[in-house]
Order: sequence, then C-alpha cells, then structure tokens
Amino acid sequence: MHDFWKPIIDPITSMTPDFGVNKPTEATVQMILIVLSALLITGLSVLIGRVLTQVMRKKGFLSKPTFNQVLSGMTGLCLFLRFGFSVALIQGLFLFFILLYASISDLTSHTVDDFVWVTVCALALAGIPTLGLTSMLAGALFVFIPQLSLALIPPHKTLGGADIKLSTALAFLLGTWKGITAYIVGLLLAVVIISIYHRKKKSDTKQPFALVPFLGIGAMVLFFV
Repeated sequence: MHDFWKPIIDPITSMTPDFGVNKPTEATVQMILIVLSALLITGLSVLIGRVLTQVMRKKGFLSKPTFNQVLSGMTGLCLFLRFGFSVALIQGLFLFFILLYASISDLTSHTVDDFVWVTVCALALAGIPTLGLTSMLAGALFVFIPQLSLALIPPHKTLGGADIKLSTALAFLLGTWKGITAYIVGLLLAVVIISIYHRKKKSDTKQPFALVPFLGIGAMVLFFV
C-alpha cells in the first residue's frame, strides 16, 4: 500500500522554501565595487577641480568653474576606466590638474610658474620602471634640442621659455615616442585652431597666443595611449 505522506515523484529541487533572496555572485560584487570606485574617483576629481578653481580665481585667472569641474570629473573617470586603481591613475590625475592650472595661467597672462615643469619632472619619476630612464631622457632631448637651436640660430624664432621647459618636461614624462608625438600634436592643434581663430576674427597673426593648453591636450591624449 502506498504511503500517503511519501510523494509519488521525488522533488527535483530542495524542499527548503526560497523566498526570492539570491546571494550575490562574485561577479556582481565585483561590478558593484567597480561602480562605487568609479563614483569615488569622479567625485574626488570634481572636488579637487573645484578647489583648484577657487585657488585660480583668487590669483585672478580667467577661469570657468563649471567647465573645470565637469572636465575634472570626466578626466578622473576616464583615467580610472583606463588604468584602474594604480600608480598611473594617481600620476594622470596630478598631471591633469597641473596642466589645467598651467593652461589657464597661460590663457590669462601668457606666463607659467616654474614649479609647473618641476612638478611634471617629479611626476615622471614614477614612470622610470615602465618607460626606462633612457627613453625618457631621449624624449626630453629630442624635444629640447630643436627648440634650443631655433633660439640660437638667427632669426631666433622660438617658443617662450615656459613653453620650452614644459614641453621638455612632458616629453621626459611620456618617453621618446609618446613625448615627441605629444609635442607634434600640440603644435599642430595650435597652428590649426589659432589660424582659424585669426581668420574669423581678422586679427593680427603676430599677437602672442597661449600654447600651453595645446601642449597639455597632446600630453593627456598620449598619456592614455
């Protein structure tokens, strides 16, 4: 006789009731941590951008707070997505903010403090294990020597002293090929954009212009490569 309490067909799954609570998988936890980390880096970048903007405004720089903060947040997020939590992320953030400061300084008064290129050289030291000191020195020399030659040989057409020092420091940080490419990209951007600007404004092409923002764009682009 069939036992009344024994099921005719054994259950496929456990009889323990499931109230719809699923334990998060390792992949889910990792994704949550990545999202939270990205938000943290983005928020921190925006905060630093805001503080830096306040410092620049006190110095009388022509600065747009909203633009600076949005650009800071986007750059921080992109650096995190590219490098994750690493030395390169910290190096890239410091590089971006020092270049932002230098660019706005150049746009305001066509001058850049000496501590800017010194700071870039200090940041470059973190790249010695990956790039190699030889490549970094070669990049700096390949960028510096042509500019020095133009300054010494008549008619002595050369960039400003701040531009030369900063471009050399950036080449030292990026290494030979990235440093040279960043310098060329910056110069090409400057020539194209400034030419278009003068053509539309019908202004004097001999007026001084800010080169540091273009050098900064070229450096940051090559930093991501």
